[in-house]
Amino acid sequence: QEDFNTSVELDVDAYIPPTYILNELQKLDIYKRIAGVETQSEYDDMKEELLDRFGEIPKPADNLLRIAMIRANAHKIYITEVQGKEEVLKIVLKSDAPVEPTTIPILLAGFKDRLKFSMKGIPHFTYRYKKTGMVEKDAENLLVLTENLLQEMKVITQKQS
Repeated sequence: QEDFNTSVELDVDAYIPPTYILNELQKLDIYKRIAGVETQSEYDDMKEELLDRFGEIPKPADNLLRIAMIRANAHKIYITEVQGKEEVLKIVLKSDAPVEPTTIPILLAGFKDRLKFSMKGIPHFTYRYKKTGMVEKDAENLLVLTENLLQEMKVITQKQS
């Protein structure tokens, strides 16, 4: 994998609550390990360990784990930035990402008029979504939307045979 950073900023509560892990050193260690999650099996192992060591995982900590997986999956398909706020999800591609151009219209068609692609400046996708006004529901919807969109976007960085 090429060396570049992928940042994820979603309008979602994602942290380890102070009442979940009381020991600050343990909490720092868990934060570091969550940040290092790169595969589904590492995600599953981390989730299982949290359950075993600290009990039921609070929603903000679960969101943190999901965002770590979103970051890892985005990185694998040459995305440098995932930003979701103010009813817009923006996904920025690495400028030299190995994109198969013929797949972009197919991807866009699958999302009707909600997903747009722009070549202005750095190539990026934008997806407009609506909030419900219920914070937890909006957070869950944004996470699911991001996870699903990244899954669908895998096709653009794979050469078609």
